[in-house]
Order: sequence, then structure tokens, then C-alpha cells
Amino acid sequence: MTEKPEAPPKRGDAAWRAHRDAIANRNERATRLAQAKRHEKYERLVARERQDELRERAELSKRPH
Repeated sequence: MTEKPEAPPKRGDAAWRAHRDAIANRNERATRLAQAKRHEKYERLVARERQDELRERAELSKRPH
């Protein structure tokens, strides 16, 4: 089995850029996850409101006029 030789550690500006990029990637991933959670929560809220509205319409239609 052949293994890739390890790259030497980055130094100076390259290390700083790599660290900065890692933080930016982590922040982007966290932002996407948070947006997905908010969207999912919103969709559940809309579905629940839709069900409540349909239930209320059904009850109102059964009432005598």
C-alpha cells in the first residue's frame, strides 16, 4: 500500500490564510444549517396553521345558519 507523503505544515501567510478559510468555511456551514432549521420550523408552522384553518372551516360549515 502506498501512502501519500505528508505535506509540510503551512507557515506564515499561508498558515494564516488556511486558518482564516477554515473559520469562514465553518461559519458558512453553520449559517446554512441555521437557515435550514429556520426554514423547516417555518414550514411546520405554516402546515399547522393550514390544518387549523381547515379544521375551523369544517366546524363552521357544520353549524346551523
